[in-house]
Amino acid sequence: MIKRLKEDYLPRVTEVFIIIFVAGSVFSIAVTQTALGFALLSWSLFMIFQRRSPLVRCRYDWFFVAFIVIGILSVIFAVEKGIWMPFLKRVALIPIVYLIAGAVSGRKMAGRLVFTLSAVMLLFSFIGVWKYLASSGERLRLYNHYMTSGGILMIVALATFAFTLVKSPLRIRLMALASGVVMIVPLVFTFTRSSWLGLLGGLAVMMLIQRRKMLAVLVPAVVILVLLAPASVRERALSSFDPGHSSNIERTYMWKAGIEMIRDHPVTGVGDMDLSELYREYRSDEAQQVHGHLHNNLIMIGAIMGIPGLVLFLSMFGWIFLSQVRTVLRVAQNDWLLRGVVLGSVGVMTGFQINGLFEWNFGDSEIIMLLWIFVGLSLAVERIISREAIVSGDGSSLFRGMSAAHPERDQ
Repeated sequence: MIKRLKEDYLPRVTEVFIIIFVAGSVFSIAVTQTALGFALLSWSLFMIFQRRSPLVRCRYDWFFVAFIVIGILSVIFAVEKGIWMPFLKRVALIPIVYLIAGAVSGRKMAGRLVFTLSAVMLLFSFIGVWKYLASSGERLRLYNHYMTSGGILMIVALATFAFTLVKSPLRIRLMALASGVVMIVPLVFTFTRSSWLGLLGGLAVMMLIQRRKMLAVLVPAVVILVLLAPASVRERALSSFDPGHSSNIERTYMWKAGIEMIRDHPVTGVGDMDLSELYREYRSDEAQQVHGHLHNNLIMIGAIMGIPGLVLFLSMFGWIFLSQVRTVLRVAQNDWLLRGVVLGSVGVMTGFQINGLFEWNFGDSEIIMLLWIFVGLSLAVERIISREAIVSGDGSSLFRGMSAAHPERDQ
């Protein structure tokens, strides 16, 4: 009984909680955090029983270690001392990568997570459309804030559209296409321009990798959709390119203030904290708004963690992106399930980074949880194909200490 608990029940319990965690990530922070906690606990117990470390090693280890070290220094030398909570929340989400990469040991589980996420998002997309129609045109808030809602819809839509691009069965492609289109509707209703741009950028990169000929259709299709869209949507979309638009001007004031903060605190930054009070000191006299962040990931990271933090941020996510692309290219074209999962991960990373040029989405826990889920999934896919290559005698694993604890359980 004890042996069965160790080898079978705990992995199954872990998978159930991971599915609940992934499903809850689009509608409830309470469900998400509770399920994540139980998933980490059951996975840790299983790995301890196996006499292995729960934190299976991967190529991103030292990036995460460096992020923690630089973050600690930025808090210690912060302008306002003793504020640890924002940094600790960011660090607490990193284990998601290791949990997904380690516990997702088979292709069925990898696909199940993405399909579960898409199905739950599809349901809430219908709810979102109904809420918008009943709200007299207010910006849609599916989850906490309209910008968070836009970011979540963007991420899940990109992961879903990936299965329309790979060589999946026709019924899968049609279902993915229909689901993705439905998700775009509430995404439009959030009026979050940066998420719209992130969606387009993510689609373009996925097409570049998988179906380059479709790139020729993307731009004309977007132009036609904008021209046919309601006036409010069309004006909002075109305002993205209007340097005189009020919100665009306010962003430039925030970015200039952030650059001044970096100049004054280049080594450790001002500290990982709400910047409202500090922004009042640095902002232009023409600025009309005060925010606790700077609406740009790069400038915000540079301001709160200094230039070393900014270099690390660029290096870490650049390396993750390149690793994901390399993994896509390693997966066979006819292996549509794994290729769709990791292609979606590339699209998600692209969309996140474009969105982050105009928002502080790295400071949004709901967005980061989804991002880390897909980083973990791309590692899990690499682990699966590496293990299969070893079994067939065609290659060797690129992981250190990430061989499967239960390799054949859900193939």
